[in-house]
Amino acid sequence: MVLGVTFVANAQPIATGLSGSGGELTDAAKSADRPAWRGTSVNYSHNLGVMTLAPAAEPFYNPTWSHRLGLFPEWHFGTQLTLRGRFFISQEFTDSDFTRYRNEVELSDVWLDGVWSGFTEKHSRIHLGADLRVTLPTSKPSQAQSRILTLGPSLNVSRRFDVLSGLTLIYTARFTYRFNRFATRQNQGPTISACGDSRSLECIDFINTGVRNPQFDVLHGPVVSFAPHSKVDVSASFLMQRAWLPALAAAPVELAGSTQLGVGTDVATRDLMIFSLSVSYQAFKAVGFSLGAWTFSNQLGEDGRYQFPLFNRNTTLYLDATFDLEGAVSSFRKEKS
Repeated sequence: MVLGVTFVANAQPIATGLSGSGGELTDAAKSADRPAWRGTSVNYSHNLGVMTLAPAAEPFYNPTWSHRLGLFPEWHFGTQLTLRGRFFISQEFTDSDFTRYRNEVELSDVWLDGVWSGFTEKHSRIHLGADLRVTLPTSKPSQAQSRILTLGPSLNVSRRFDVLSGLTLIYTARFTYRFNRFATRQNQGPTISACGDSRSLECIDFINTGVRNPQFDVLHGPVVSFAPHSKVDVSASFLMQRAWLPALAAAPVELAGSTQLGVGTDVATRDLMIFSLSVSYQAFKAVGFSLGAWTFSNQLGEDGRYQFPLFNRNTTLYLDATFDLEGAVSSFRKEKS
């Protein structure tokens, strides 16, 4: 299944939102003179599923092209503590596999990060940072999973090297716990039109999908950021996620011992790979551009075979522009003066 705009809106931040506590605090004096809302930005991007470029690669052609508006507010409490938000509004131009009608506008979840800038050990120059992420379930996938709240603390270890304009190596790890009302994903209504009342006995099987919601997971992996020039940055990340599922419900008494239930079907975990590669160019103080690709997929494909994690049918290409509000205000003030 080609990743649709719902996943474009929710998965890509996983691969790109890691710099919050992984980098070093390089110039605290300059930061103190900047406004508390420094770092606040607006992002606009276009996303294209890689299979869109290969109509003959599969029996069924399913192109994916979408655009997205991202809001990234920040508020700094001094130089050590930062509150960050992340929210996306997206829309698919092609026929989506996940929406109710063509060109439906979708919302992502709301991320709220409390970031501790951390400290740098003076001899080894190894930097340690951390954050706590709270996720509010405003997206359709989270609502289908009966999500109430998500908590995810993370720890980041990094080291910066003086290579050209800077080389930073980061290793990040995040534990996420999800508070869900139900163990399985829920449908808002019946999946067949004959069922007018989804709570009636003949339609009760259509209320939940049977797909279990992950209860908690561990996401970890390396991130590399290299700046060959002061205005150019090349970044790559490879993250591995293992999610644990709730236990299966007990079988009905009338089916106890039946061969219909199968043997050894209780898979307790899910494994995902997330890879991203991007090149960014800071054209102006207030505007930067990025070209990249990210792959968010299961270890095993629909045919049960291992998928190459760096590039496969789930890879998405993107081109975006980021507008830094502090830079825009600063440029405007200079022009007026």
